[in-house]
Amino acid sequence: MSTESSPSGFADLANVTLRLPDSLREYLRWPMGALVQGPSILPTIGRANPVVTVGDFCTLDLVARGRTPDICVVDFKTKRQEDPELREALQRIGSKALRVTNPPGTITPDAWRVLSEAFKSDERVRVEVRGEEDLLALVCIALAPPSAAVLYGMPSQGVVVVRADETAKSRALDVLRRMER
Repeated sequence: MSTESSPSGFADLANVTLRLPDSLREYLRWPMGALVQGPSILPTIGRANPVVTVGDFCTLDLVARGRTPDICVVDFKTKRQEDPELREALQRIGSKALRVTNPPGTITPDAWRVLSEAFKSDERVRVEVRGEEDLLALVCIALAPPSAAVLYGMPSQGVVVVRADETAKSRALDVLRRMER
């Protein structure tokens, strides 16, 4: 049986620290889903379940529009700057908090484990990242059920809404496989 088609097709990736090579940085500047702004976010999400946000601003923006994410992945920073007000607002989201250390430009085995736990929870989960959460959108797309929407911000452009269908999962796994170990 091919590991490509099995749900654990990324098990080999979850057990090593992945590092983003410079060669992939430009590729990741292109949105992996629909790039939307403002009020278009809610209709684009539609009935997706669960709804996952990666990024502080993206999370707070969705909450301000009246939709609380089922899972949010945050680092209490915006544009790499700590923000105490951001921390205070974000800590009200989710009934369960999980914490993980994930250095910039990497995806750690611990991040896979914690995000996997978040997807199994019946509660709304806030994943607090010490380090950087940007690349964890790839892990969320890989782990999410096909009914999910994963949202992440594109600074100064809007929010990317990714439906976790086979195409999106395939793209995310392709990027993850091209990362350095």
